[in-house]
Amino acid sequence: MTPQETALVTTLLERLKTIDSADKDRAAEILIRQAMTEQPDAAYHLVQTVLIQDLSLHVAQNRIAKLEKSLAEPRIAHFLPNSFLGGLLTRTNRLPRPLHSPAKTSCRARQWQRSSVT
Repeated sequence: MTPQETALVTTLLERLKTIDSADKDRAAEILIRQAMTEQPDAAYHLVQTVLIQDLSLHVAQNRIAKLEKSLAEPRIAHFLPNSFLGGLLTRTNRLPRPLHSPAKTSCRARQWQRSSVT
C-alpha cells in the first residue's frame, strides 16, 4: 500500500468514527453483521469500493467543473460570411488558375451548348 492509499484509508476510517449511529435500521444492521461473519473480507472490499467510487466521483466532479467553466468563458468566433463555397475563398485563398486556356474553355463551352441543344 502506498502512503497516499494509507492516507485515504485512514481518512475514511476517521470519517466513519464521527458518524452518529443512533438511527440505525435494526434489520439492516443484522443483515450486515451476518454478512460480515460469513465473509470476513467484506470490510476490506467495502473500504476499497468506497475509496474507488469516491475518487471516481471527484474526477467526474472536476471534469464537470472544467467543462462548465469552458462553456461559461466567452467564445470568440471567427465565422466567415455565408457563401456559395462556404467561405473557402478568402483574401489569402484566391481562385485557382484555369487549367485550360480561355480559347479552349470557350470552345468546350460551345461544344457543350451544341450538345445540350440537340
